Amino acid sequence: MKLALIPALAALAAAFAGIAAAQGDPERGRAWYAVCATCHGENGEGMQEMNGPALAGREEWYLVRQIQNFKDGVRGTNPGDIYGLQMAPMAQVLPDRQAIEDVAAYLASLEY
Repeated sequence: MKLALIPALAALAAAFAGIAAAQGDPERGRAWYAVCATCHGENGEGMQEMNGPALAGREEWYLVRQIQNFKDGVRGTNPGDIYGLQMAPMAQVLPDRQAIEDVAAYLASLEY
């Protein structure tokens, strides 16, 4: 019975390995974030009038996952999700995983 858990634990470990491997550069992320500031605020504080939530101080793994989900079309494709539809094309500005990790590192470094 215990041997049956090994594949499940291995899959779980692999899933978390990607999360722990995020290696963003906050300084590069600051430059990428300039576009994001339009809706999320200069310091990641959020902007209610633009429906941009606060992102400052969020965990890097969470930010990476959400930005990647928008970039991959997992989020932001439902016609009823007006704000997701706005965010999806903005995620395309980030050219690769490193840019996403850099933005996430920058936002995680901010205090809110």
